[in-house]
Amino acid sequence: MKIEIDRLAMLEAARNAARVAPAGSPVEALNGILVEADEDTGDVFLTATNHEVSIQHRIGASVGESGSALVNARLLVVMLALLPGEFVTFSAGGPEILTVAGGRSVYNINCPPAKHYPKPVMPFPEETVKMNGICSLARRTVFAVSRDEHKPALQCVNIRFHNNAVHAAAYDGIRLMMCKDTAETPQQREFLIPGRSLQLLSSISKDSDVFEVGDIGREIVFTRGDMMFSIKKPPGEYIDTAAMLKTINPVYNAVTQAGKMKEALNLVSAGVGDEPVNIVLADGQIILRRHGDYSEAGAVVPANTASATPDEGFYYNITKLLKMFQVLDGRIRVEIDAKGVMMVKTRSEVCVQMPMRVPGSKVSKAVKKSA
Repeated sequence: MKIEIDRLAMLEAARNAARVAPAGSPVEALNGILVEADEDTGDVFLTATNHEVSIQHRIGASVGESGSALVNARLLVVMLALLPGEFVTFSAGGPEILTVAGGRSVYNINCPPAKHYPKPVMPFPEETVKMNGICSLARRTVFAVSRDEHKPALQCVNIRFHNNAVHAAAYDGIRLMMCKDTAETPQQREFLIPGRSLQLLSSISKDSDVFEVGDIGREIVFTRGDMMFSIKKPPGEYIDTAAMLKTINPVYNAVTQAGKMKEALNLVSAGVGDEPVNIVLADGQIILRRHGDYSEAGAVVPANTASATPDEGFYYNITKLLKMFQVLDGRIRVEIDAKGVMMVKTRSEVCVQMPMRVPGSKVSKAVKKSA
């Protein structure tokens, strides 16, 4: 292998690939990035996989000789970051020896045999839909996926394309988070994407990036320019979120600002342990209270209350509730049914939070589930 390539272009690709390559895997090959050069096309490919997700970058270069090398992912990133100059060269310095040079600096490194790398097959899907806003979608949903390894479908974000809109949902047994954004396609498609894979994709993307998304067999493939990112499909089917929403019949409701609720939740969450938060919709305000063994906290949020709850209100897991409110902005409508199930609505989101049963409280028939 003999190539000369733009250092910063390869550094960006290597950093993205290194996020996929596992650190410290007992399978040595998986710790690396496969670098391949094709003298016929003048392309250099960087590939990494952890068996759940795979990534491949294509970079144009001056390729004097085709070949491949398997380079430790973290080492490759450090070398490219430290080498001076606009261009770097890669060449074979001997059997399983790679020479990387830039300016007057030269690295000679030992590499595992490239033939041992479990290179993923990443064909381009025949049918795709366009999608952007990956970072925003991940921020508003991934926090609500389940951590239960026995429920792989609930560890995912369900993404549906319908009527020029993309709908996303995440549910962990206590919270349901649903959001909606415009899309560039009228097609109807549905994908189930593991939350950690979506989070990883968002970490190497910008909201303005436009992806072509499609599936091939057991893989969901995201393509952006010269990058391909594939995700293995999980087993199982997702819950019927529309049916779940139909079971909720709000009795109490109020309108306020998400920022005010976040401030109040942050205030009452400090220094009172893991106790749940009690929420009461009262005339002109939403009251938040927490009681610990040695302390208590309270806050009041101004609100336009159309229907007040009973004085005892309802109890909720404050950690999960706070994470939900952290992704909301602007004007919100808080709706609570007779059992305490809370819905928080904005123009583009619907959030559901299940109540908790608290010993000694007057709340009856509350729902308590574990993620």
